[in-house]
Amino acid sequence: MKLLPKFALLSIGVAAVPLAIAGYSSIRVSQAALREAIEGHEVLLARQISEYVSSQLGNLRATMAVETRILDLTHVGGSLPADEALRKFLQLVFHQSDDFSIVALLDRDGKEVVPSAFQSVAPRNDSYGAHDLISPEDAAKLPGLVPIEQTLREGSAVGPILVAGGERTPHVILAIRYDGPGEDGTRIIAAAVSLRRTADHLASLSTNDRDVILLDREARVIVSGRSVGPPSLLPKRFAGVAEPRLPDNWFVAEYESGGHPVIGAYVPAPVFMLGVVVERWVESALRPARRLGWTTAYWVGVAAFVAALVGAALARSLSGRVGSLLRGSHDIAAGKLDTRLEVSSDDELGELAKSFNAMASSLSAARGEITQHTTQIMEWNENLEQRVEEKTRELREAQDLLLRSRALAAIGSLGAGVAHEINNPLTGVLGLAQLALADLSKDHPAHAMVEDIEKEALRIQGIVSNLLRLSQRQGGEGLRILNIATILDDALELCGTQNLAGAKIEVCKRVAESSPPVRGNALQLQAAFIQLIQNAVAAMEDGGVLTLETTLPGENLLRVRVSDTGRGIKPEHLSRIFDPFFTTKAQRTDTGIGLSVVHKIIEDHNGAVRVESTVGRGTTFWITLPIDVEASPLA
Repeated sequence: MKLLPKFALLSIGVAAVPLAIAGYSSIRVSQAALREAIEGHEVLLARQISEYVSSQLGNLRATMAVETRILDLTHVGGSLPADEALRKFLQLVFHQSDDFSIVALLDRDGKEVVPSAFQSVAPRNDSYGAHDLISPEDAAKLPGLVPIEQTLREGSAVGPILVAGGERTPHVILAIRYDGPGEDGTRIIAAAVSLRRTADHLASLSTNDRDVILLDREARVIVSGRSVGPPSLLPKRFAGVAEPRLPDNWFVAEYESGGHPVIGAYVPAPVFMLGVVVERWVESALRPARRLGWTTAYWVGVAAFVAALVGAALARSLSGRVGSLLRGSHDIAAGKLDTRLEVSSDDELGELAKSFNAMASSLSAARGEITQHTTQIMEWNENLEQRVEEKTRELREAQDLLLRSRALAAIGSLGAGVAHEINNPLTGVLGLAQLALADLSKDHPAHAMVEDIEKEALRIQGIVSNLLRLSQRQGGEGLRILNIATILDDALELCGTQNLAGAKIEVCKRVAESSPPVRGNALQLQAAFIQLIQNAVAAMEDGGVLTLETTLPGENLLRVRVSDTGRGIKPEHLSRIFDPFFTTKAQRTDTGIGLSVVHKIIEDHNGAVRVESTVGRGTTFWITLPIDVEASPLA
């Protein structure tokens, strides 16, 4: 970023950020105070409405209780008045308030004693009051909604909401118990109280951004100040309440209603199982705080603009001189250590230019020394890495050879004892089998089984022979000067060149006819190479290339490479292939000591064997032997 915008941003930060923080804090405090005031006002309004509704319904219930005294004054002897007098009594109670829409007298079973009092047609004069017009069908619903048992038990009760009348006005069911004369004189006076006046009052308190709602015991909306027409009776859900029900305690919360975020205050009217909710839109409620926010943002913008102008003027005076320093630093970074700056003043920037020139001179001298040291260090590192790798490889190979030798020696000691114990009975079994074959004709039923016995006995004899070979250290006897080329030719001939061709195996032989002489046992070396060739053939099930090659890796050393293009050896098996009795072949006749014998033969000839393999690409065995010497440097 250039110096000009940096100074501008710095000026903005110094001037505008504190103002923005102060404005933001003021907005948050204002919003909190305004929200608290709004919540308190909404709770107060809801509480007043709850008290208004409770007072109105309480007065009507008290009126009903007072009117029951008339029955005490009019009953004759020990019985209630006649039906005509009871009907007039119901009419008297009905006309006590225009809020009564239906008044009924019920017995203990909830049946009407006389027809209910209600008004189904408009009156001819005002003396009949302004009652809601009720149809006979709606009036017939009243007895079924009265909580009879609760009224008889507690003396009074409130029933569910009844929607009745031509305008489908909600009504509250009020019931009180009257204990008349005689054993069967208990009656229930029930009334359907219209909430029309309550709805008008709630509508007068509602505005475009505020709604006053009255809920019944099932948390259904029975009156809404902003709604016109019959009640929706839709359940009102509150946060934290799984099922729609009327909460027991008052609260204030912010939630979604009608697609708008609102601040809702709820106050219950528990006596009459009603609840009052006052909802106000958050947007309109917090409009003054938002107005304060826009004002604060405006002045923050003005302060930022002025600060940017001041910063730009200051930066312009310094940008030229700092620009030369910047270009000089770029040249130094690009490696031009001969760069020097012009010193045009004695102020701080002039001193900085002098220091820059001194730094460039020091860097130029230091770079020459660093380059020279770096070259030397790189040469040392390369030599050290090569030597570490060579020594590590030699140490690993020596450790592998030692472990293999110990393992073969242990197996050899064990094999010598086992072979001695097995050979005697095995010789008897083999001799008896061969005598039996001589006496039995080929058509005899037991001839095939005896042949299997002879075959398996011979296989055991071969295994015992290999175990004895592991236990015997080759000495100087039987060793003579050999030509490795002849040994390899004999091994291929014994493996069958025609069999190799039939298995689609191509033999690639790069062996000099006059290979350097080695001292050893021809039969043992021949057996080792046969074993390696047979393993290579078994690995190339679909054919491939078998390579036999001799090289001279060092002074007095001859190396033979036997490689194939077969399936290869898995990395986790590669370190164990010379272990006795380890095999990955599935044939029952495989004993897993073939490569152990190879390792033992090469070791007895003071040589070394190494293997490399890649899964899917093939395996290579390297056999290194000393040339015409008694002891190999690898021994």
